[in-house]
Amino acid sequence: MYKNPEQGPDNNLGEDNEKLFQKRKTDAPQSAHVPGKSVPDAGQAARPARVYASNSSPKKNSAPAYANRRSASQDGAKNSAATPGPAAPTVKINTAAKAPKVPVQSKQASPAATPAPKKQEIPAYAARRTAESAGTPTPSQSQPAATPTDKKAGLSRLGADMMANSVKAITYIVMVLVVAIFISIFVIRVGNDVFAFVKSEDTVDITIPEDATTQDIASILYDNGIISYPNIFKLYAALKKEAGDYLAGDYTVSPSMSYDELRREFKPKAAEGTSWVTIPEGYTTDEIIDLMVSYGIGERETYIDVINNYDFDYWFVDELEAGGIPEGRYYRLDGYLFPDTYQFYNSSSEVTVIDKLLSRFNQVFVDDYRTRATELGYSIDQILSIASLIEKEAGTADDYRKISSVFHNRLNRPDLHPKLQSDASTAYALQMITGERPKTITPDDNNNTDSPYNTYLHNGLPPGPISNPSASAIRYALYPMDSNYYYFVSANNGMTFYASTLVEHNRNIQQVAQMNNSQQTN
Repeated sequence: MYKNPEQGPDNNLGEDNEKLFQKRKTDAPQSAHVPGKSVPDAGQAARPARVYASNSSPKKNSAPAYANRRSASQDGAKNSAATPGPAAPTVKINTAAKAPKVPVQSKQASPAATPAPKKQEIPAYAARRTAESAGTPTPSQSQPAATPTDKKAGLSRLGADMMANSVKAITYIVMVLVVAIFISIFVIRVGNDVFAFVKSEDTVDITIPEDATTQDIASILYDNGIISYPNIFKLYAALKKEAGDYLAGDYTVSPSMSYDELRREFKPKAAEGTSWVTIPEGYTTDEIIDLMVSYGIGERETYIDVINNYDFDYWFVDELEAGGIPEGRYYRLDGYLFPDTYQFYNSSSEVTVIDKLLSRFNQVFVDDYRTRATELGYSIDQILSIASLIEKEAGTADDYRKISSVFHNRLNRPDLHPKLQSDASTAYALQMITGERPKTITPDDNNNTDSPYNTYLHNGLPPGPISNPSASAIRYALYPMDSNYYYFVSANNGMTFYASTLVEHNRNIQQVAQMNNSQQTN
């Protein structure tokens, strides 16, 4: 029973309380009192709070911790504070030392209900490091052991991952191998094209034009099936620091020739030597061809084809072809192969030789000459035809001017002198017919040689020049002496006699015959 504190201390109070606690433990568990709710029985509601009386310190409330936690979890701290239940009677134990009121419902009644201080958040890696150093298992280490099903699932995922990685690796390797194979095939083909390891031995005839560039050479070789990679050829030539001084001409090449061999084929071959060749003034085209062949430079048949058919890029050749090649002309380029002294490589092509002669003519026949020919009313080819006749008829420098005046006077008076009557034209006709140039021309030759070059039988100029005239002959063909001469005759010693009338000319012929007879007698 509870005693009034005013009656004094009762030493049996603690013992009674202890017995009561023991009795409650043996009984069915009682619900902790929750503020604001009814109590199951009056006896329990009237019970005072249990406290331990002691002279030194109060004993802790021995109520089970789970009772306090359950009470707090059911109603929460707010309901407990906002709606307190019936106040439990307080018992004064000692007037000198009062025991603090400890409500049963208070969280402070049990140490277990005391809120723990908030922990400081520590990064996961720091926590793991601390746990490892202290020997404490980490969360991953403290996880429960995997079941056989989990192990099978893990192994399945591991196998799938390994399979996926293997497929990726194999795909990458295959791609690398395919790219490597393509690169290898390309390199092999390019190498075979550059060095001609395994290529056809067939030969192909090609023509290299004047002033051809490496680009032109590469295109020509590619178009004729000699090389397969023109861009590689240009790159290779650039790496070799190719200057591009290719020789024009016709060449016979083969796919079996390497890039270096092809480049050397179209270049001057200085190692084979050079030759200085002097072409005399007034040489015919046939005589020039024979001269070049005698030096071992080119072949006759090829020279003839080049002279008559090759497309040289010169204005006078274009003009000649635009005007039409006269019928019966022997060589297209008669008169344009300028006589001079040249240096040729012994391996020079026929195109190179002819082009060099045409280039020199282009230098000699300046723009003023073109203007002068227009003033006279003649084409370039007609001026060269006059010059070629002068070259073959004149014996001295003074004769160039006088003989030129004779031809111009006759050409200007076709009504009086329709025919030029030049023995040199008959000699050229006989040379082209027989292959040899006659030493003398007789009246019978002039009257019976059937050729368009025979100016005794045909009016005006021949179909083309009868020789390749010198610079002097060309100049005087453009600028003749002003005279009234219509005739001339030359002696064997080179002297030439001029006349304005046929009577004078016949006297000169008799004089020349006497001179020639006198020389033969002596």
